[in-house]
Amino acid sequence: MTTLPGPPPRKELFTSGCYSCGRTPGGTGMARRARPAETQTDAAATPAPDGRTAPAHVAADIAPKSFAPAKEPGTDKPEANPITREDQALGSEMAARASLRLLPQGPVGDGNPDGASFAELALRHCGDGVVVTDADRRTLWVNAAFTTLTGYTLEHLRDQDPGTVLQGPDTDPATIRAIREAKAQRRELRCDILNYNRAGDPYWVELHIVPVHDLMGRHTHFVSTLREITARKELEDQNESMRQTESMRQAERQLLAQTSEWLYSARSSDELMMVVQRAMHTLIPEADGALYVYANSRDTLDLAARWGTAPEAFAARIAPEDCWALRRGRAYSYGLKAIEFACDHVHGDVAPPFFCLPIIAHGETIGLLHLRFDGFEEGGLLRHMREQVLRHRWDLGLICAEQISLAIANVRLRQELEDQSVRDPLTGLWNRRWFLDAAHRELARARDTGRPLSLISLDVDHFKRFNDHHGHDAGDTVLREVGALMRTHFHGDCRPCRLGGEEFVILCVNTPCDAALELAHGFAQVLKDVRIAYDGQMLPPITVSGGISSHPGHADSVLRLLKIADTALYAAKEAGRDRILIAEAVTGSSPGHSTKQTEAERNRPPPPQRAQGAKC
Repeated sequence: MTTLPGPPPRKELFTSGCYSCGRTPGGTGMARRARPAETQTDAAATPAPDGRTAPAHVAADIAPKSFAPAKEPGTDKPEANPITREDQALGSEMAARASLRLLPQGPVGDGNPDGASFAELALRHCGDGVVVTDADRRTLWVNAAFTTLTGYTLEHLRDQDPGTVLQGPDTDPATIRAIREAKAQRRELRCDILNYNRAGDPYWVELHIVPVHDLMGRHTHFVSTLREITARKELEDQNESMRQTESMRQAERQLLAQTSEWLYSARSSDELMMVVQRAMHTLIPEADGALYVYANSRDTLDLAARWGTAPEAFAARIAPEDCWALRRGRAYSYGLKAIEFACDHVHGDVAPPFFCLPIIAHGETIGLLHLRFDGFEEGGLLRHMREQVLRHRWDLGLICAEQISLAIANVRLRQELEDQSVRDPLTGLWNRRWFLDAAHRELARARDTGRPLSLISLDVDHFKRFNDHHGHDAGDTVLREVGALMRTHFHGDCRPCRLGGEEFVILCVNTPCDAALELAHGFAQVLKDVRIAYDGQMLPPITVSGGISSHPGHADSVLRLLKIADTALYAAKEAGRDRILIAEAVTGSSPGHSTKQTEAERNRPPPPQRAQGAKC
């Protein structure tokens, strides 16, 4: 057990004033003045370990005590010039500075018993490293905790700036500049800094630099304390990493939610592919990608969409047996396992890491999502975080593949339902519902733009005979052939529709009536050359009768235009069938003249083609 020595003996130092500045505690200037004998007797000084002495009135102020005015000897009258509270505060400040200045410099031991002060014990046994330097940051003294923390003793650092020894390659340059500025400006500084011990291992410390001044206000020393905070920094880095990871996950969840909303809002395959391109490039920017969809024949997969910086890396068509994911029936990753093989559809001498993710909807594989990570090879710049990034992207890719699968199934189901509602199941043409909606829409556009619009109403001649003589299946065969020929003959601005039974109508946008007449004549001539075999025999030739009406020449409403075209159609049938009449010719002539005209027309070839913009 260490026994602390008692207070050292006191001795006379000055008869008045401070030993350093000579200032009289009771005065306001630098002039010395005599003190009363009783006060001079008490003005003893405390010797310091280095032989210097401090004034008793300074040392006494270190211990707080109540203030009372001094009295003259033998009387109750106060001293004529007592020590004021201002003097007492000034003395306390001077004493504190003196205590720092007069700390013992030598080691604690038998040879230096005066070093066993409380301040000496605190500095030598505290857990924080302490280093004392002069005004030029040359090391003068270090404690044992500093040596334990850094591995450097006083002999290693003597007359050197401790910062130049402790700082290393990864130390923040901004923090180094802040320390230099604080040194030049002689001001206090607190900061966190990365240092290196003598073995070269990095560690973090909380650095506190305090400038020390003497009683004259001159800067003499710096006292720096170093508290190790490596564990705290590691926790802070872990928390920051977790915060960034969570922030990234939150951003990904928001992007996935937005992507799902857009995917399910797509009304067609083209819209869906556009959303997939934008969404995948945003969600996984490191990867180039492609989306393949099975062809109707199910023997190949066609490229539906691609994105990234190297679109030429993806083939326009791949076979199912070329992909390990499709052959094995589950998602496949290349670049994450010890035993793996590249797919045949991935070209290149050295295949980069890639994912093949089947697109499965309602238990059926309908396509393939292919993601390719160029630049993630073993020698790439991101090899130190390659596996972590790829594994995260693998999980994200699986989610995207599932969302795309549901979106494709949703679009296909919507298209199937829409086709069933607007398509004729027998011929594949548009039905009456679609025709009325489209005709009203196109007629409104024709009114706004002033462009012509025509309707061609067609009816298969003697269709009842096909049903009566050959059966209803033969009649359905005839209708299918007529519909197939209409799809190939009327295209572009002409949309063929089946209104019901053997009645058809063609909506011709941007087409005047004479151009519609030429199109109808051409179709009727081609149809007569079609030969249909049914049940081992050839069916009779197919002929049609038709009528044409147009806007703005005949009417300004869809139903009125359709009725006028039907009137011309009925007139063509009454005139002997196998002919096409324009409503204007029928309504502008007497029935007899119309019949004669159609009889002559029946015996001559179709009229020559007219210019597209000719008037009726």
